[in-house]
Amino acid sequence: MSLPMALVDVDQALSGGWRTYENEVDLIRVQDPPAESWPRLREAGFLPKPQVVAWRAGVLETEEQYLGTLSGKDRYDIRTAYRRAGEGDLDVGAEPLTVGLLDEFLELYESQVATMRHGWAVAVEQRGSILAEAEAYSAVTVRSHGTLVAACLNQDVPAKDEIRARFSAVSSDRRHDSLARLLYWEMLREARVRKRRWAILGRDINLYGHVVKPGLFSFKSRLGFTAVPGQLLEPGSGSHQADRVIRLTELTDPTLLLSYAPAAGEAAAVTAPLHLNLFTPSEDLDARPYRGVGLADTTVHHVRPA
Repeated sequence: MSLPMALVDVDQALSGGWRTYENEVDLIRVQDPPAESWPRLREAGFLPKPQVVAWRAGVLETEEQYLGTLSGKDRYDIRTAYRRAGEGDLDVGAEPLTVGLLDEFLELYESQVATMRHGWAVAVEQRGSILAEAEAYSAVTVRSHGTLVAACLNQDVPAKDEIRARFSAVSSDRRHDSLARLLYWEMLREARVRKRRWAILGRDINLYGHVVKPGLFSFKSRLGFTAVPGQLLEPGSGSHQADRVIRLTELTDPTLLLSYAPAAGEAAAVTAPLHLNLFTPSEDLDARPYRGVGLADTTVHHVRPA
């Protein structure tokens, strides 16, 4: 189901005109608010934010050095995923991207998207453009007796000194094997072999609770990745928005978004660490699962239940 949302302008947001919609929608949004309006929008309860966030991690020199930046539980989860793969029927490898492999992957990917409430099969739509750049791609694959059960398509971008995990999928009957951790850890290894500075773990719509879920935020953070505004990595991509979450009808409890921390001007705000906002009707939400790497701060906002 689509998100119940109303678009208002800056004047409506600041004057309280948005209240016309507060019993009808989950979210009030100002699209592309000028940077000079951001301080007043914050005072009115709207959170200026990037439309899209990208997940970035520096590729450290050694695997042990990188593991040292994670919590003990997160290190244990990664090692457990490898142990289970080694003890079972799984073969982990790297493969060049061919037409056959891409179509094999897309079948797995479509099955995964079909299980999502608001799923969007972006990789299927981009099949042609992916194949046009196939030489820049490689795939981390996990196979069981030759059958693809998990894969991640990684794009090498030398001009930006980075490896990007573009698309991934895991078979529904293999979710308990923590194969997603294994796929992304192998992507980090590839980035280290290629001597890239950065590893990019995809881009998300900056509203965790509708198309993308809060658990994805937690998962990527626990792997040591930091959320940054999408336009910081790709100037001109994405936009600015200012959101006010009203209730949780079609949004999950909790719902998350990352807002710009107060800063002097747009350029400073976009390059500064983001601020995590959690929305819930609960008075005793445990925010610890949603800890993030490199965040400015975290605020819990109490909203009306559905």
